[in-house]
Amino acid sequence: MSEQRSHVYKWFIELDDGEIEQWLRAQALAGWHLQRFLAPCRFSFVRGEPADEVYRFDSFPAWKRSSDYEQLCQDAGWELVFCWWGSYCWRKPAADGKPNDIYTDTPSKIARQRRLLTYFGLTGLLLMYNLVGSSDREMDTLRMVLTGGSWPCSCPCPT
Repeated sequence: MSEQRSHVYKWFIELDDGEIEQWLRAQALAGWHLQRFLAPCRFSFVRGEPADEVYRFDSFPAWKRSSDYEQLCQDAGWELVFCWWGSYCWRKPAADGKPNDIYTDTPSKIARQRRLLTYFGLTGLLLMYNLVGSSDREMDTLRMVLTGGSWPCSCPCPT
C-alpha cells in the first residue's frame, strides 16, 4: 500500500508567536507528520501513527550562522525537518518537564526575535520599494493602499 500524503496551503509569519507550531503539533497528534515545506505556504504531510511532536522555527542568515548551529540543535534532540532560505523547522517528541524550546535562555530568545524583525523589516522595505517604483498598472490599487496615495485616473477631476 502506498504512503498517504496531504498538501495544505497555510500562510504564516514566523513572528506569529507559535500559532503555526501549535497547528503542526495538532496535525502530528492526528497522525499527519510534516515532511517538507514548499514555497511560501505549502506544507506536505505524510500519514503515520499519531504522536505528540513539538515543532519550532528559527531563522539564521547564512552569513551569521555558525558551523555548529545544526549540530547543537541535533545534540539537544531536535530533528531538522526542512531548511528554506535561512528558515529552519525543527521537530522533536514532546517531553514533560523538559524544555521544548530551541532557546531556553532570555538573551538567545531576544537575539532570535531581533533576527526575525530584521529579516521581515528588510523584506518589507524591499516590497515597498518595488511597489512604489513599479510602473505596472495592475499594481496601482495595491500601491495606493500601502502608500496612502490617490487613485490614478485619466478623467479631468481634481486630485
